[in-house]
Amino acid sequence: MRFRREPNPNRNHPLHCPYCAGELLFPDEETDFAWSCQDCLRVFSVYFHGQDEAPVTPAAAPSSQEALANSLKKKGHDL
Repeated sequence: MRFRREPNPNRNHPLHCPYCAGELLFPDEETDFAWSCQDCLRVFSVYFHGQDEAPVTPAAAPSSQEALANSLKKKGHDL
């Protein structure tokens, strides 16, 4: 009988139970993503589905050297 499974790198760790806000949570055997709340005795799953694309792509930041040169030009200094 095996008491401990290999850690699942895809498992997201919730900070609290979505039903009772309890913080006494343990991984459950039901699925690889299931968590068991010891306060309310419920089992729930947490999935990470990804991240949405940003609506606007930010402009590329200038390099440190370019930023320094631009700053010096604004102050009236030449390199």
